[in-house]
Amino acid sequence: MKMRFWMLMWGCLCVGAWAQQTHSAPSSPTSPSAILASVVSVQSRHIDHTGARPVELVCPRKGPAQTRPSSPAPEPTEIPDDDEVEQALQEARAQAQGQTQAQAKGSTGGLEGFGSAKQLLRSGALRQGLPGHLSGHLPGQLPGHLRMAIWGDSHMAAAFFSDHLLRQMLRQEAAADATVGSRFVHAGVGHGGVRALVRKTCLSGDWGREMAYAHADAAAAPGPGMTSLVAKRPGATLAMDLRDAQGQARHTRLQILHHGDGANAVRLAISLNGEAETQVTLAAQAGPNALALTTNAPLSTLQIRVVEGAFRFQGLKLTEPATPTPTPTPPTSLTPAIHLDLFAYPGATVAGWVRSDLAYLASWFTDQPYDLALIAFGTNEGNDPRFSEAAYRDTLNQALRNFRQVFPQTQCVLIGPGDRGMRVAKPKAAKGSKKQATQKPSGQASASKNSKVASAKDKKAKSKASAPPRPPNTAAAPVAQLLKYSRIHTLIGQIQAEVAAQNGCLAWSMQDAMGGAGSAYQWARKNPPLMAPDLIHFTPAGYRELADRFMADFGLSKP
Repeated sequence: MKMRFWMLMWGCLCVGAWAQQTHSAPSSPTSPSAILASVVSVQSRHIDHTGARPVELVCPRKGPAQTRPSSPAPEPTEIPDDDEVEQALQEARAQAQGQTQAQAKGSTGGLEGFGSAKQLLRSGALRQGLPGHLSGHLPGQLPGHLRMAIWGDSHMAAAFFSDHLLRQMLRQEAAADATVGSRFVHAGVGHGGVRALVRKTCLSGDWGREMAYAHADAAAAPGPGMTSLVAKRPGATLAMDLRDAQGQARHTRLQILHHGDGANAVRLAISLNGEAETQVTLAAQAGPNALALTTNAPLSTLQIRVVEGAFRFQGLKLTEPATPTPTPTPPTSLTPAIHLDLFAYPGATVAGWVRSDLAYLASWFTDQPYDLALIAFGTNEGNDPRFSEAAYRDTLNQALRNFRQVFPQTQCVLIGPGDRGMRVAKPKAAKGSKKQATQKPSGQASASKNSKVASAKDKKAKSKASAPPRPPNTAAAPVAQLLKYSRIHTLIGQIQAEVAAQNGCLAWSMQDAMGGAGSAYQWARKNPPLMAPDLIHFTPAGYRELADRFMADFGLSKP
């Protein structure tokens, strides 16, 4: 069926209406009204360049890294074996049974319901209120263009999930030349954990990064991705290669988004395609600002150098469809089939949606609202040792209410965190054996030593055979700790499903898609591994697998 990915959006619409009718929050009986967006002050400037040839972006060499005082090498760790994980799961099930009995007498608080995550979250939270698959709610006629946005943490910033999701969606298109476009490049560009925004970024060391979830200034003046790059001093330089994946220069118009304090003038030196700089003095308008650049030919690279003033860079806005050059193409292919803006940043939490000035944030999105938004947070919230179920529920509910004020008509899907494991300390005996294997004895002393080692090994083997099994330990605690974060992520997934329904959204759990609590260890042992060695993130293959399961769970995959 053509354009099957539209089932997701229309399914959200149906679920959203149902959720608002049957799961309204007692404290929030009405939907929040749309926010009145601030007005972006736009300053226009045309800059000519030859456009003779694409220019490869070459980053200047940075000075030697600062030496840090040496620290003791950490204890070697490994992935727990299957027996250790099974023991942890058995203990968790026993604990869950005890909690169930306690709940019969009164609420226990904390991590209720752990041990039944698969039953609670598998498909049920995904399609609350829908009889069967989303395909039953697909209208007969649908438009051929989808605008999507993703806000999230490092899982989404890596872009392996979204890249594969887009490839799968494009397969549903009838046109062989269907493409993907983007409107925004957020200010997280150049961070090591942020992929796919531009082909390449060169960033001098004169910038500071601020995020709305953690910095008050960034929250008061949020860019579209709720991130900012702040020039620490004159001379700060940012350069980006804006060509597409095929190396083609396509854009002749763009906007440089920035914040104005209304007092101090800012002067920039802008270079296109590595040619001579053009100095531009930015208008001193308070609030959200945009420098609208037009050029006579598609540009490959853009370089911004701060000459004077306090400059807060908030991203780029590509104000036109990608226009192929030099060969003209049919008009039908000028507009991408899918527009995706990726606003994800490592370490981010959903608190950015609570702390940000909503009128300022909404100013960037007044022209073309999104059809669908994926909101993928939870891993960093669960990593906070101060994590509180009640506080997280309140924060998430307020975040979604704020989202609804900025995007009242956008359909939304919450994506919960994946399962998370903990590495365990390697037994010291293993380290001792390795050390002995690296020694090279010689002569009679060597033979005598080998004899003693062999004797010691025999004694150790006999002792090990007669001794009870060693209780597995993590670096900090016994076996119960192996599922510490699994418990928290299960709870986060449950809260997301409930709060999503109250705010007209869907919820989908990466942890449940993996197989539930403890699945991080299984994914780490697959060949090839689907879990990264830290047991928090995924390998590229793991993210692709999650994207496939997302498509399948929403009934979007081809039969």
